[in-house]
Amino acid sequence: MNFLHLKVDKIAIHQIFPRGEDGKEVLPGKGTELINFDEDALSDFKQRIYNSLGHDSSAVEMVITNEKTESTPFYVNILHGCNDVEFINNSYEIAKNLSKAQTRRGMSGGILVVFSATYQYNKLPFVGIIKADLYSGYEKWQDKKTGIISLKHVKELLLTPSTKLYKSAGFFKRENVKNDSTLSEQWAVHISDYQIDKSDGKAAAQYFYQTFLGCDYPATSARTTKRYFEIACDFINQMDIDEEERTHLHNVLYADLKAGKSQKVDPMAFAGSYMSTADVDNFRNYLDDYDFPVGPFIKDTQYISSKLKNRRLKFSKNIRISAPSEIFEEFVSIETVEGEAGQDGYRPTWTKILVKDRIVDQ
Repeated sequence: MNFLHLKVDKIAIHQIFPRGEDGKEVLPGKGTELINFDEDALSDFKQRIYNSLGHDSSAVEMVITNEKTESTPFYVNILHGCNDVEFINNSYEIAKNLSKAQTRRGMSGGILVVFSATYQYNKLPFVGIIKADLYSGYEKWQDKKTGIISLKHVKELLLTPSTKLYKSAGFFKRENVKNDSTLSEQWAVHISDYQIDKSDGKAAAQYFYQTFLGCDYPATSARTTKRYFEIACDFINQMDIDEEERTHLHNVLYADLKAGKSQKVDPMAFAGSYMSTADVDNFRNYLDDYDFPVGPFIKDTQYISSKLKNRRLKFSKNIRISAPSEIFEEFVSIETVEGEAGQDGYRPTWTKILVKDRIVDQ
C-alpha cells in the first residue's frame, strides 16, 4: 500500500495468551491506558508500519468478508472518533476476537497492538492491528564513568525489524466513500504475514486473516495472475536481450507461477532476481503504464493453468516446438546464431536448438 503523511493518534496494547493445557481459552490481559511513545520510539514504530504495510513491503491486498456486529471489521469501523476509554474497550474486543481465533494449543501468545492513525494529505482514517510475538534478547548498555560496554538481558522484546516476529494488518479508509456503504467498500485492507508466503502456510495464516480479521483473498486473484502473466510475457518479448536470456526469463516466469513455493507473486522481486537494474526500472514503468500494481498479490493460476503446462515456441515458417515447461527448462537449450549470407549479403538471425534427448517417433 502506497501511503504517505502517516500520523498516529491512539495506541492500545493487550496481551494474548496461548491456550491452557486443557485446550481452554485464556482471556486476554487488558491494557488500561493508551501508549504514549516519545519522539524516537514513535519514529521507530512508524517505520515498522511502513516496513510491514508500505509500498515495498510484502503485504497483500485482501477484502472484508465478515461485517457482522462484534466482528473485527465492525470494531475497526468505530475506532476513529472514540475517546480514550472507548478506544481501549473496543480494541480489547478485537483482542478477544484474536484469542477466540487461536483455537490450537500450539499457537503462541504475544502482544496485540491496535492503533488509529490518518494517512495521505487529506488525513484519511487508518486503523492498524499488529500481533507481535515476545522473545528474549540483549540490550547494549554502557557505563557512563568507565565507558565499558556490556549487554543487558531483556526477557521480553517485541516489534523488532524482523517481520517474521509479527503479523500486521492495515485498514485504510477509501476516499469519497459514503458511510452507509458496506465495510468492504469503505475500507481497503492490506495484510502482512510471512506464513502467507509459504506454500504450506496458507492454512496456518488463515486463522489470522480470515477467522480473526474477517478478510479473505480477493475473488479477482485469478484475473490478476492472468493479466500479470500476459504483461510480463509481453515485456520479456520486447526486451533488448539475446534469445538465450529471453528464453531463460520465460522459463523462470513459468516456473515461478507454476511451481513456485510461494502463495504470493511479487513482480518486483521477480524482476530484481533475474533482470538488470535498468530493466527492473523499465519493468516497473511497464506495469505502471498498464495500471498494474507493482506490489505483491495472491497467486491463482486457474485461468492460465493450460498455458503453464507447456512451453511453446513458434517460428515464422510455421515451425513449432512444444514441451512441458519443467522439461523444456531442463532439456532444451536455445542459442541465437548468425545465418548464411544471401545473395544481397544480408545475414539473417537463426535459432540453434539443442534437445538433450533422442528422437523416439516421427
